[in-house]
Amino acid sequence: MEGSSSDTGVAAVTSDATTYFFEIPAQPLDQSLLAFSRQTGLAVMVATAQNQSANTPDEPAPLVRGEYTAEAALELLLAHTDFRYRRVDGQGVVILPPKSGTPTPPAEPDEVPVARALLEEVEVVASKRRTNLQQTPMTVTAISGGTLEERNIDSLQEMAAEVPSLKVARNGDHTASMLYLRGVGSDNHTEAGDSGVATHVDGIFSSRVQGSAVLLYDLDRVEVLRGPQGTLFGRNSTGGVINYHTARPQQDWSSALSVSVGNYGLRKFTAVANAPLTDDWALRWAAVSERADGYTDYTDDSLYAKRADRYNNTDLYSHRLSSSWQINDELDWWLSYERFEDRGAGSLPVVDYDTPVTIDTPGRTTLNQDALRSRVEWELQGGNSLVYIAGYGFTRRSQDWDADRTGAVGSETDPAIYHQSNRTVWSEYRARQHELQLKSSDDERLRWLIAYFNFVERNAIRFDLEHQDPDGSGWGGAPAHSFQQPNRGTRLDAFYGQLDYDLTPHWQVSAGARSGRDQRYDRGGRNIACPDLIRSDREGVLGAVAVNRESAAPGQCFVANYNDVDQTWRSTTAMARLSYQPSDQTLLYLHYAEGFKPGIVQDGASLSGVYAGAEDPAYQRALQTLITRNNNGAAFVGPETSANVELGFKLGLLGGGMTLNGALFDTRYRDLQVSGIAVEEDGTELIRSTNAPSATIRGVELELNWASSLNGRVTGFLSLLDARYDRFLAVDNEFPLYGQTWNPGAATPELPDLVDFSGNRLKQVPKVSLGLNYRHGLSLGSWGRATARVGLRYASSMYFDEANRGNRSGMLLDNRTGQWIDDPAGPAPDVDRQPAYSLWNAGLKFEPAAGNWWLDLYGENLTNTAVANDVQEADIAVPEYYYGAPRTFGLRLGLNFD
Repeated sequence: MEGSSSDTGVAAVTSDATTYFFEIPAQPLDQSLLAFSRQTGLAVMVATAQNQSANTPDEPAPLVRGEYTAEAALELLLAHTDFRYRRVDGQGVVILPPKSGTPTPPAEPDEVPVARALLEEVEVVASKRRTNLQQTPMTVTAISGGTLEERNIDSLQEMAAEVPSLKVARNGDHTASMLYLRGVGSDNHTEAGDSGVATHVDGIFSSRVQGSAVLLYDLDRVEVLRGPQGTLFGRNSTGGVINYHTARPQQDWSSALSVSVGNYGLRKFTAVANAPLTDDWALRWAAVSERADGYTDYTDDSLYAKRADRYNNTDLYSHRLSSSWQINDELDWWLSYERFEDRGAGSLPVVDYDTPVTIDTPGRTTLNQDALRSRVEWELQGGNSLVYIAGYGFTRRSQDWDADRTGAVGSETDPAIYHQSNRTVWSEYRARQHELQLKSSDDERLRWLIAYFNFVERNAIRFDLEHQDPDGSGWGGAPAHSFQQPNRGTRLDAFYGQLDYDLTPHWQVSAGARSGRDQRYDRGGRNIACPDLIRSDREGVLGAVAVNRESAAPGQCFVANYNDVDQTWRSTTAMARLSYQPSDQTLLYLHYAEGFKPGIVQDGASLSGVYAGAEDPAYQRALQTLITRNNNGAAFVGPETSANVELGFKLGLLGGGMTLNGALFDTRYRDLQVSGIAVEEDGTELIRSTNAPSATIRGVELELNWASSLNGRVTGFLSLLDARYDRFLAVDNEFPLYGQTWNPGAATPELPDLVDFSGNRLKQVPKVSLGLNYRHGLSLGSWGRATARVGLRYASSMYFDEANRGNRSGMLLDNRTGQWIDDPAGPAPDVDRQPAYSLWNAGLKFEPAAGNWWLDLYGENLTNTAVANDVQEADIAVPEYYYGAPRTFGLRLGLNFD
């Protein structure tokens, strides 16, 4: 709808009485129009016609602060110009250039001006300063909260499909998500494991990956920084960083509700309420509850469970209360409390969507996560600022998980039936963080930042495994193990800083460094083996535990491994960057950065000999000798380091209607930490980590954002990766005696099981991956507006193991004899490989012309393609995988109140 022109050339106010609270500072008009677009949700387009200029005047637009209709705010912004505007389809605004001095024939009533859509300006804090994404010389993907809502992205797995080179794998018995960025991550999901991709929520480092699947609600944006970030973000960021930024309280009353229903019994509710209590203090509360039935079928002889309680179901709840208080003009305090709960049955590997599993251990998860986050910012004289960030997190989890998926009810007490179940009896994770930043004004030619970072975490867990073989025995002759770590912990102290200097208006140099001290320890950790099943025969009570197997009485549990260890590593990482900005629409940069990830503690050595008990002096001496052995390398692996050289560009094209960002990079890793299930000499299965001496990752990444028409938007990415081990000798964890079936021996006769993985591809790295999204808006006249969207995800094949096996032929090569023998499990395709795949998503949203509601119909994985994100067992007759969700569809109804 177009208003008539007033004497000032600004269209008159229409009858639309919707008001907004504006906070637009005095600035150039084009920036003010972008701010107007962000604060109203209306698309802003700048029209051109023949020789008329669309350039905005040099004089800044005035300050606009307060509650206005969109039209009234535009009158204020355009009052000092000869620009006009036109409303299009009731959903957008076209800014018309000044009328030419030469009279021109009036336009036909249905004539539409040639217009171009302006892309919204995106701000990020990837450099610990608020900057425009297109002017930030770093490889960053920023996804706004509005985009997450629009595309129905509400989990980390779904978000990964929008980010170049990001992959997410799931674990079942620890309810964890494993992150991989450019092929770097970790599948050590235990309390000792850390990913090479660091996660931060509102500036607070989150060491536990449990709970990350529900963080995607009421967010301002998500920033994904690819490549080592060892200076500003430090710990565990050898592969990159994911920063979640929650929505902050605003100075206007508003609330919103949404309800989703769909197949598999989906029931999801979200709510947001924003309340300004005073002119300087506002609160915001947001919550989400999501439940869905499990998509896994059970056999008839399984323990009965309702669909809602079966494995691969969803039962999540979270809420967040945040406070923003502008204490005075110089002092601001933001505080947030968040609670997360998971009551699902857990993820379960399956053959495919249709093959049922046999369950004798019902899935049960009780996960509670509490987080308190605070940020105090004090503006000092001269534009400098002092920032204090603090956080505290407490996670408690217990879980039951069926590890065999074949044993019928009764197998847990019948010694003639194979049975395995994994149970986290209890676990606790306590973490706290303090960070102090002193930084200069953003307006200085020389900008500096110095900071101190402190992080402490203490973990405790009891994790029980029952793994009864058909003959009644188990690993090392014991059908049950209890892994008890009452005091595992970590501590980090670090100082870091960065300088940015504008050599000229077009050239900038940056340099930074971080120096820190990491400590990892395990005090009193024990792996206890039992000759009888813990749950069924002992009800979880172990009784007196012998100091080792040789000293145990018949039927007595004994300590199989002693895990005491205490290690400290010091590190210094550096960053250097040169950037060149020849125009507002072009940025080129050359970036060098280092990353550091501290060593990992793991299960330690065994104790041999016969002792009278824990008080036996001979035992005490032997224990001290064992602890020394642990600290000499038996109970930890060394740190991981990375160095990355990157050439990047950011381009603004089509007069602001398109951005194309890209990077060409080469990353060298030293002692890359690799984890997996290892089989010990006595048959015991343990999660073991090792250091791959060197690996190289090279690649190209491109990101596109294009306003293809007034009503169309195209976004997408392309990632090309070549990630390989330069040198890596190891034992094949899954086939320790037959690793030469797929990889050559290491030419060490005394170690025939040692094979050569050099040249193999890193796991979780497709060579090619891309994403493409298209959104198109359509006016329905007086009915309102419809927006259709479609998305495509493609990835080439990738491996889940360093061995890069691919297929099993039905024959195995014996490492020791060099003879081919029959594989007892027979042939199988893709035992540790996901073939190339494509996924399609679509949606249709309706918003009425008058009303505060909207309706969204969506479908995910429309072709019902089974895409594995990890393998559970590759040596069984039919391998089992952790799959992404099958085809899902649903309907969302939303209500907005202002």
